Amino acid sequence: MNYILQKRNYPLVKMNYEIIPRTTTFSLEKLENKQLNSKETIDINITYFLDKEKIIPIGKQRKIKLFHLGNYNCNSCTKVVKKLFDGFCFPCFKYKACADKCIMSPHLCHYMNGTCREPTWGDEYCYQPHYVYLSYTDKFKVGITRESQIPTRWIDQGATSAVLLAKVSSRNQAGILEHKLKEIIHDKSHWINMLKSGNEKPSISLFYETYTKISQWIKSNSLLELDEYKAKLPTHLKLKNEITLFENPTILNIEYPFPEQINKFQSINLEKNNTFEEEIMGIKGQYLMFKNHVFNVRRHEGFLVDFSIT
Repeated sequence: MNYILQKRNYPLVKMNYEIIPRTTTFSLEKLENKQLNSKETIDINITYFLDKEKIIPIGKQRKIKLFHLGNYNCNSCTKVVKKLFDGFCFPCFKYKACADKCIMSPHLCHYMNGTCREPTWGDEYCYQPHYVYLSYTDKFKVGITRESQIPTRWIDQGATSAVLLAKVSSRNQAGILEHKLKEIIHDKSHWINMLKSGNEKPSISLFYETYTKISQWIKSNSLLELDEYKAKLPTHLKLKNEITLFENPTILNIEYPFPEQINKFQSINLEKNNTFEEEIMGIKGQYLMFKNHVFNVRRHEGFLVDFSIT
């Protein structure tokens, strides 16, 4: 067998990628579009890699074989364990800040109450610029992400289009605004519907129409003036309490190596069936698509496996 990539006792990690611009070069400055240039888009393609080193790109017509060895790597301390709790060993799940409830619900951040599990980690992770964004997966939704995670966050969730709504000084501020926006728009998408929608995108006019409605709702309800939104910031970090609502941001369009049609969406679970071997039909977000199955790589982070690609 001629393997193009083979790994043994390998802890699965989410797929890496490289951006291939189809129009103008991608940059945060262009996405923010503070110069109020005419409405435009940035179009990119995605090339995926299953290994951390980005040795061999994966794509259609590659055959992949995975065998789960029965053990796991904690996604925080990397300790080998027999069971994971949301991706963590039990001690990390109980005591690490990255496993706390405020990671999934940032509006519940309790750093300023003096109860953060790891304040130094909070300084580095939570108290840095964050964006609130509008994206399209199977429908329009809002979300938040760190400055350093654009466009990674959108690619991971399988968004085909995205635009920046606002920029703030902390994760908590972003979470509060996102939580308020749930009154008028979704903050989650369903993976099956996301995959069924393929590379479908709304028109530019519809995207900006939706964006404008949300922006006007924020202004009409004076959300940026609320005391709870003007969150206190740690004085030792000397951060500016900045809030920027973008007026004319640029839309990022993302094209995935995705098949025109997938009829079945039976999900592969390595805890129930520890091995599979199939030909890749397409990739979107963190999902590998096969003829009759779907494999969520992100869901299996930390699984120790032997794998090969031919």
